[in-house]
Amino acid sequence: PYDCEAHKYTTEIVSLDPLVIYINNFTSTQEAENLIKAGEPDFEDSFISRHTGLHRVSGRTSQSAPLEPSLPLVSCILSRARQFMGNMLLPSEPFSIPQIVRYYPKQRYDLHTDFWPQHQVMNDGSGRLFNRVASFFVFLRDNCTEGETYFPLVDVLDRDAESNGGSGKLVKRWEGRASRGEKDGEALGVKFKPIQGNAVFWVNLDGEGKGDRRLVHAGLPVGEGEKIGMNIWPRKIYGVED
Repeated sequence: PYDCEAHKYTTEIVSLDPLVIYINNFTSTQEAENLIKAGEPDFEDSFISRHTGLHRVSGRTSQSAPLEPSLPLVSCILSRARQFMGNMLLPSEPFSIPQIVRYYPKQRYDLHTDFWPQHQVMNDGSGRLFNRVASFFVFLRDNCTEGETYFPLVDVLDRDAESNGGSGKLVKRWEGRASRGEKDGEALGVKFKPIQGNAVFWVNLDGEGKGDRRLVHAGLPVGEGEKIGMNIWPRKIYGVED
């Protein structure tokens, strides 16, 4: 049994608009390693989900494995995520099957969003429409170089740098956890370093269920070593199929 209530984590707001929150110690070290053990036998080449089904694409070169939600530890982590979200997620609204992802050297996931352009139909026969209202990405193993999670359009650290005496340096509280991104030689956005147990949470959809393109993000190529993370996708229900 896992005592989810006893686990403590802290949060820091990265950006209010769009909403991005950094979570310190979302899982313990032991929880992270046990989640990997639970999914490790099922790793296969990663795919992306479209309305036409599941597709393997050249821009996503990692391996993925589903985690069975009924496993006590997985149920614990999903309960923790639900509690974190508060009334953003109704008790009747579920999570997608959680997923662990593994990256070896040079493996990556190019820029993408987690939401679907059109709401999807639940596969339970109810006809209900859903979408991924938010995302958690949890770093489960960090014995690697590079491999950051990069948000090019979340510019809070650029603003921090500009206000930090005009020096262009990050405020010290993010040192070792996040840094400024770069595109075509220009500082742009924010990238989060893999740190075991820490997580990034962001909101994908606005109050009307429309996707926020500012949350486009990438898993940058790993330099050396291995990175493993966990995707948690809460589902918001948006009516019933016509």
